Amino acid sequence: MNDAPNDTVSHQPAPEWQGRSDPEDGARTLRLHHIANRDGADRALIGFACDAGVIRNQGQPGAAQGPQAIRQAMANLSAPEGLPGFHDHGDVVLAGEDPGPGQQALGLAVAGLLRDHARVLVLGGGHETAVGSWQGLRAALPDARIGIVNIDAHPDIRAIGAAGASSGTPFFQIHQTEPEGFNYAVLGLAAEANTLALTDRAQEWGVTVVADHALQRDAEAAFPAIDAIAARCDTIYLSVDLDVLPASLAPGVSSPAARGVPLHVVEAILDRVLATGKVRLADIVELSPPHDPAGLTARVAALIARRLLAG
Repeated sequence: MNDAPNDTVSHQPAPEWQGRSDPEDGARTLRLHHIANRDGADRALIGFACDAGVIRNQGQPGAAQGPQAIRQAMANLSAPEGLPGFHDHGDVVLAGEDPGPGQQALGLAVAGLLRDHARVLVLGGGHETAVGSWQGLRAALPDARIGIVNIDAHPDIRAIGAAGASSGTPFFQIHQTEPEGFNYAVLGLAAEANTLALTDRAQEWGVTVVADHALQRDAEAAFPAIDAIAARCDTIYLSVDLDVLPASLAPGVSSPAARGVPLHVVEAILDRVLATGKVRLADIVELSPPHDPAGLTARVAALIARRLLAG
């Protein structure tokens, strides 16, 4: 983290993980806080505390507080069978208005973590987090065919406007960098929340889209897209935007969904992607604690984070 591009970016060390203990019930009472920062763990976690992309996208700020809220909600969840531990590498913190320096610093950090860990989980931040996540994966695996699976109500392929890159432009930016190798699937897209210009761009770029309507009962409508991208790619970057969930379950996001995709469907999609064995990198984005007074969205994010660490 000493390579941060400028003084708007800093590194905040990981907080001490604390929570409940139940020694009276024996050895199998471990919770996530018990296995944080264990020696030899092959999973790593890092946060991206950034509001710049959401503000530029005319959203509601608060995403910079997301990483710590997710950690707090994770701490008392039971440690899953087969997960010996994980390393928490703290947060990349961006203080400026331009997300670019923070994304660059996050990419450097992710690339370093991928050299020593089988999987890295990034806690955002707005969806501008994706640029840093992807940069890190590409730096770590320069020759790999990368597939992107984004569970999201939006494709986030807006063109970069006068205000600059934002939380609405990350996959546009990735396409600009690698137009020929762009393997991208969006699962849970809400037609009403996206303009026809974005629909046209997705079609032009060959983006695979599975609508939220198709995912109301179960996840099977998404399985062919997942299997296809896994078959043609060497590794998968999995991104989870919490605004894909119904507002009743995830009110604490910049753009709550009136319909959304049910949690059990999102969990089944995650399991299908993880079952490919190709997920080296995942992130969870758009949690805005100021808009989540009961902490419900954070708790949902924590469930997803646990699944992504263990799966």
